[in-house]
Amino acid sequence: MRILLALMILQLTVSVAMAEMYQWVAEDGSVTFKDTPPPASRKRNKVKVYKESDFAPAPPYQAPPATAHGDKDTTKAVAQPAAPKKERFAGTVEIYVTDWCGYCKQALKYMNSRSIPYVAYNIEKDSAAKQRHKDLGGRGVPLIIIGSNKMSGFSPANLEYYLDNSR
Repeated sequence: MRILLALMILQLTVSVAMAEMYQWVAEDGSVTFKDTPPPASRKRNKVKVYKESDFAPAPPYQAPPATAHGDKDTTKAVAQPAAPKKERFAGTVEIYVTDWCGYCKQALKYMNSRSIPYVAYNIEKDSAAKQRHKDLGGRGVPLIIIGSNKMSGFSPANLEYYLDNSR
């Protein structure tokens, strides 16, 4: 009788130890743990790989339209003096890049297409550039320096903003 009881306990222990657990993230973001495999829709996660040609160039900046005459409050637009026109940044932009960075390539392509003067520093090939990148607080690439402004990542709109509002 004892042997039979011992064999039953051993059988239960082995079957529990051999159970597999599965984990996946549901569409609503909840994490699911089950002893059955996830649904077929959850097994294969496809990853889209983007190329430079997948991104459209930034649209040119357009000033907001003037206040229409039909608006009730037209004094606001008339009463405000025009802001003095700031000069565009005339210096050379510094950009810290790597060879493998797609956003770096987009930034360089954009600056070339707009004839924006720049100096590119590859932080993987130039140890002095890597140290300057670190000293500037760079945590990724591209790191773009426009005058006293620092921009992490690349956005044509942000680059244009800094070029128009640099100190």
